[in-house]
Amino acid sequence: MTSSRSAVTSLVVLVGAALLGSLASLSAHVVRGLSYPAFATAFVSSPSAGSDAPIPLTWGAQATGLRVVCFNIANTSPALPGRPDWPRVTAAGFELPGAASGFALIAPVDGQWELLEGAGLAVAGHGAVALDFAIRARPGAAGATARGIGPGQAATRGSGTRFCVSGPFPDAINGVPTTIEAVLNGVVVAFQASDAPGAVGDLGVWIDPQRVIPLFP
Repeated sequence: MTSSRSAVTSLVVLVGAALLGSLASLSAHVVRGLSYPAFATAFVSSPSAGSDAPIPLTWGAQATGLRVVCFNIANTSPALPGRPDWPRVTAAGFELPGAASGFALIAPVDGQWELLEGAGLAVAGHGAVALDFAIRARPGAAGATARGIGPGQAATRGSGTRFCVSGPFPDAINGVPTTIEAVLNGVVVAFQASDAPGAVGDLGVWIDPQRVIPLFP
């Protein structure tokens, strides 16, 4: 009887570990537009697993206080009728605790994107949000219709465009050692419906009850 109980206990432990592992691997951020949640959607994820951590940058044995965070943004929006290239993801900004500066875009390096710091953002119904940094499709980089990320991409880790940013990412967020997924909690994604002047756009955030706006007032 003891050996049977032991075997059952071991099985439970193994199953529990497998479930935790699968949850970690599936951890990512489903983003939906605040105004058009069925039409403006994105999937933002760390490169390989929910436990991915920022990579410290050192100079020899000396810490620089800087870390690198890489993540993927996939535009999972359905294409608009008659406009297969739209809507597009044209920017993504990030709220972090504190007011840090010194962020830099290190990938991609094709000139299609640029990084802005300290951007203020007015979110309808929620007030002002302070973004520590934002990545924006560079205006006029390759023609209006080519800006940003096109629709119809898969909601899977590694899908979409990979970005890497260096900067003073915190050691911990809310008392827990920082992971890339924790950094992504504060993502705000900008969608654009077309290249026409005054075209409708939307802002999307992570669809989770803990995602209050602003995340770090």
